[in-house]
Amino acid sequence: MDNSWIQETMKIIDDWQMELANLESNFEKIRYDIEELKQRIAVAEDMIREYRNKHNITSFNLEDIYPGCFGNKTYPEMLIEIAKRNGGYLKVTDAVEIMLQADVSKNKRFIQANVYPALKRMRNRFIKVRRGEYRLTNGIIKQTGKSGLREVVKKLKEKNPQMTKTEVLKYLMKMGFDFKGRRPANALNITWAYLGYSKEGKQQSLDVRY
Repeated sequence: MDNSWIQETMKIIDDWQMELANLESNFEKIRYDIEELKQRIAVAEDMIREYRNKHNITSFNLEDIYPGCFGNKTYPEMLIEIAKRNGGYLKVTDAVEIMLQADVSKNKRFIQANVYPALKRMRNRFIKVRRGEYRLTNGIIKQTGKSGLREVVKKLKEKNPQMTKTEVLKYLMKMGFDFKGRRPANALNITWAYLGYSKEGKQQSLDVRY
C-alpha cells in the first residue's frame, strides 16, 4: 500500500506544529510586553495622583463656577471641558459638584446618574484610571476585545440566523473582507466559536486552506 499520502500529511502537520510553536512563543512575548506596559501606566498614573494630592490640584476653581456657566452643553461636552481644565484628569465626585454649582441640575443623584452613562458612551475619549477617576485621551485610542470580523459575523447572523459557517465565509470572501493577514477559515472558526454559534447543530471546522 502506498503510504505517500500519509507521509505528506504528517509533514504538513509537522509544519503546522512548528508554526503553532512560533505563534505561542510570540504570544507569550506579546503578553509579557502588555503586562509590562500596564505596570508602567499604573505607576505613572499613581505618580500623577500623588502629585495632585501633594499640591492640592483640584478640577476647577469653584469660585469660577456659576449657574449657567456651561450654557447648553451636553453631559459629554461638560465632562470633556472639566477634564481639559484639569490637565486631562476627571474625578467623578468633583465633576458632580461642579455641575451642581453650575446649576445643571439641583439633584446631585440625577447628575451622577447621567455622568456615568456619558463616560460609557465616550470610551474612546476617557480611560478609567481607577474607580470614579478617568483620564481624557486624544480620541484615537481603539477599544480592544471586539474585532471587525466579530461584529460583521454577528450582524450577518442576526439578519439571517440560518446562515451556516461556510455560507458566511463565502459571503465574506466575495465581499472582499479584510482579514488582516489571518487565514480566513481559521479566523472565522475562532470567531464562530467565541460567539457561541458552534452549538448550532454539529458545525464542522472549516478547511484551513480555504
